[in-house]
Amino acid sequence: MQQDGFTLVELLLALALLGMLIPLCLQLEATTVGYIQASRLRTGATRLAENLLEKELARPGSVAAQGEEGPFRWQLQRCADEVKVLVLWPERGRELELEVVTLVAVP
Repeated sequence: MQQDGFTLVELLLALALLGMLIPLCLQLEATTVGYIQASRLRTGATRLAENLLEKELARPGSVAAQGEEGPFRWQLQRCADEVKVLVLWPERGRELELEVVTLVAVP
């Protein structure tokens, strides 16, 4: 006599396997989202630093400035031969920073 379908043991094993795999997949998804957010913040900080640097190089004179834009705080310093931009942002309970420095030709 042949029966179609699954036995109770097979169903319990399948549920146990799913019970172990689903939390692992959710943890993987959460970790991936965290890395994507960190990458997005680092890219935003880089763009902000580049924009501030380009604006500062376009105008003459020695200026120190600071400000905030979105989640970022920034500081700009211009000396005689260099321009520094420091961008700070919070991430996972820490404050990360990105510093961009370029040399300026002295006339």
